Amino acid sequence: MSDVLRSLRLRARIFLHGKYSGPWALDSTGVTRTTFHLIGRGQAWVHREGEREPMIVRGGDLVMFPHAAWHQVSGTPQRQPGMRLETTGDGPFTTVLCAMVEFEAGGLNPVMQALPAAIVVRSEDQGTSAELHALARLMLAEYEAGAAGRQGVLDRLAEVMFVLVLRHHMQQARELKGFLAALKDERVARALTTLHRAPGEDWRVDTLARAAGMSRTVFAERFAALLGQTPMQYLATWRMHLAEEMLSDRRSSVAQIADKLGYQTEAAFRRAFRRVRGVGPGDVRRRARNGA
Repeated sequence: MSDVLRSLRLRARIFLHGKYSGPWALDSTGVTRTTFHLIGRGQAWVHREGEREPMIVRGGDLVMFPHAAWHQVSGTPQRQPGMRLETTGDGPFTTVLCAMVEFEAGGLNPVMQALPAAIVVRSEDQGTSAELHALARLMLAEYEAGAAGRQGVLDRLAEVMFVLVLRHHMQQARELKGFLAALKDERVARALTTLHRAPGEDWRVDTLARAAGMSRTVFAERFAALLGQTPMQYLATWRMHLAEEMLSDRRSSVAQIADKLGYQTEAAFRRAFRRVRGVGPGDVRRRARNGA
């Protein structure tokens, strides 16, 4: 998990926070990134597309929308017309911190592909970790204090919160899929860890199977069932993701990148990159140079 998140360059920021009362509403129309909302004092209702009844959330609860599905967090059980940042309405105040999560690296994102439409973390849930509870309290206390540097502190804490929510989902979800399911499988996770630590090694299915402590056939079948692709397909895709990052920062030549990722010749690497990415290494370099 750490290898993947580091390579994907996880970034989060608190883009909206406040104390609202009355018929307030935070509407996600137009939002295209992962968001999560942490409720401080008070309570709110979460309206979602396709759901007839809103979901109520209270102080300490968190709700995340990994795929930017439309939603509205409001101060009433009724959906409100758009965004309404009411701070003088009737009734008690509700504190909300809203974070946006994104990955600076493009392309393959096995973590996000494995997440459901929404993740809800309840403060009263006995399965919620002490670390997640403590971080939620720290974020809310930092917001309330309003001290110098608050935005920067909250942004960094939001990144940690995203990772802790991933952990919570892996521990509590009835069913996992994709990359997260593979991480939960101890033997397949060993093979993934081995592969990620040295992506340029001359990996074969049998060597990865030995790392997993499984027979070649059973490992290949289990890997494909969890991740939806063969071990060699996953390796090629991950290598090309790393290659795109190295091509974009332009500190290594194409030949050096090919060597780091285990290709015997630059030509072989170029062919593999085009087959997986649909464009050549030169296209990525030009795009990075032009700031696209």
